[in-house]
Amino acid sequence: MAKKGFKHKTLAMVLSLLLIVTALAGCSGSEKVSNSSPEKESTTITITDMSGRQVVVPKEIEKVYSAVPIGTVMLYTINPHKLIAKNFKLSELEKKYTIKEHHDLPVLGTYIMGDTANEEDILKLAPDIIIYAGIINDSWKSKVEEAQNRLEIPIVMVDGNLKNAPAAYEFMGKLLGEEEKAKELGEYCKNTLNEAEKIAGKIPEDAKLRVYYACGEDGLMTYAAGNIHSELIEIVGGRNIAEIKVGSPYQSSRLSMEQLIKWDPQLIVSNKVEARGGEGGSSSLRSKILENSSLNNLEAVKNKEVYEIPCAPFSWFGQPPSVARILGIKWLGNLLYPEEFNYDIEQETKEFYKLFYSYDLSEQDLDELMSNALRK
Repeated sequence: MAKKGFKHKTLAMVLSLLLIVTALAGCSGSEKVSNSSPEKESTTITITDMSGRQVVVPKEIEKVYSAVPIGTVMLYTINPHKLIAKNFKLSELEKKYTIKEHHDLPVLGTYIMGDTANEEDILKLAPDIIIYAGIINDSWKSKVEEAQNRLEIPIVMVDGNLKNAPAAYEFMGKLLGEEEKAKELGEYCKNTLNEAEKIAGKIPEDAKLRVYYACGEDGLMTYAAGNIHSELIEIVGGRNIAEIKVGSPYQSSRLSMEQLIKWDPQLIVSNKVEARGGEGGSSSLRSKILENSSLNNLEAVKNKEVYEIPCAPFSWFGQPPSVARILGIKWLGNLLYPEEFNYDIEQETKEFYKLFYSYDLSEQDLDELMSNALRK
């Protein structure tokens, strides 16, 4: 009986020990979970860019490089402090209307489109993202993917079509956490584009003015109808006389003097030489055109209908193409059809510069910007 009692006690002790060990093991496992550091919240999100691509980007985006000027200017108008580089050197005139922080940014050039930027320089600046703002198609999507794989930096595609500027602002605002400012700018663009479409739609085909966009040192470089650099002409109801077939929507074309004379434009708009750091005054392209005896018989020259495109801080027309062209719509529309595009251009300019550039224009500034840009 004693042995039987001993066996019962031994068995009870063993069972008790097993229960204790099991309990300790359970506590140990719980402790590991409770003491382990909680899973870190992700610092990235997956977005769908304007091309439909899925791109993983940081939740907080503070450092941005835009591969082309279209995006650089748009970023500048939303929040210039997020830019870490620019695409070209600024002239003194352009510097006047931009913040000093922008002057001091390194000049990387363009990337993907043009490829003047050095990839090592981009990597040194370590942008959170790169913006490609331009034409979106399968070819450009492929180039962007290749560049993104090489750099291992997210590249976000934004529609650079001027008519899609409202949607581009909405997208950029959400991407950068700047919804309020971007919405305000997008609404301005939307209203201007809608108004221009209505007015231009009422201009009869046979009443459309023949317009020539003069570029280059002698004015014989231009951009064909439908080109991104010259599309303002069609947007305001003009007719771009340069009906040339080209392979690229960014490509410029060279004319002969005879061709320009044959087309006989009624109005000519030209770049300011000062825009890219040249000298003004008698060396301006406008002066060269008006003083060229070979062009004396052009209707535009005979009637002194040759005007300079305002260019500071960014061109209102096309070099580079940017959101500044929204103001260009009002300027060019008023120049071609003042009764239809019935704007007070000086007042419109003041409002645009305040809203888009946070710059208060003086009367002296207006005189400088509008030099040779308006009918007298």
